[in-house]
Amino acid sequence: MFHILHQYLIQHKSLSLPGLGTLELQNIPAISNFSARLIEPPMQKIIFDDMHDAPDKDLFQFVASRLHIEEWEAIKRVNDFSYEIKSRLKQDGEVVWDKVGILQTEPGGSIILEAKTMTYDFMEPVPAVRIIRTDASHTILRGDTEVNERFLRQQEEYDETFPENGANGQRRSWWVWASVIGVATLSLLFLHLYKTGFTLNDLHNIQKTTVRDAPATYQQVR
Repeated sequence: MFHILHQYLIQHKSLSLPGLGTLELQNIPAISNFSARLIEPPMQKIIFDDMHDAPDKDLFQFVASRLHIEEWEAIKRVNDFSYEIKSRLKQDGEVVWDKVGILQTEPGGSIILEAKTMTYDFMEPVPAVRIIRTDASHTILRGDTEVNERFLRQQEEYDETFPENGANGQRRSWWVWASVIGVATLSLLFLHLYKTGFTLNDLHNIQKTTVRDAPATYQQVR
């Protein structure tokens, strides 16, 4: 009976047993193991839920077809199997189910499953070596413009070879031109002041302002 129910679990991904619970297959995707340079194959693990124990009608039809018996007798076989498992759990504390795991009872009476990871012979690890292509080129987004990565590398190499002509050199040279223009402006200003005779009095206004009386805007009538 273990073998037939295991087949049903593999085909239908779920198996509910009356009075015990539900076993369900959980898929584990392939894992990249770069340290071992392998890709581990996908696996399956069985999880157990003791809160749901209502079997589907498909289970009884499946058992009946495998054992070549009537469906009512298949229902009796499944119920007897569940009763036998519960009795063995009460007596021994655990039941080993080949290719599924170990059913155990906790002190509170609940049933748990120490599941096995299900692997298949036709799925084996495959070698995986990381390949780094130094000459690979991709299109990346630079601001609002798509730029080829190879062009950026060439631009960086040009900037390192000719820093005065590169983008970094242009950013650094603006203050040089600003300094030259500032020095030239100050030189012209001092030359002009030297020719016109610059004194400290030129810094302020020394002319006195004459106060005049404003003309009368009305006459007094007597």
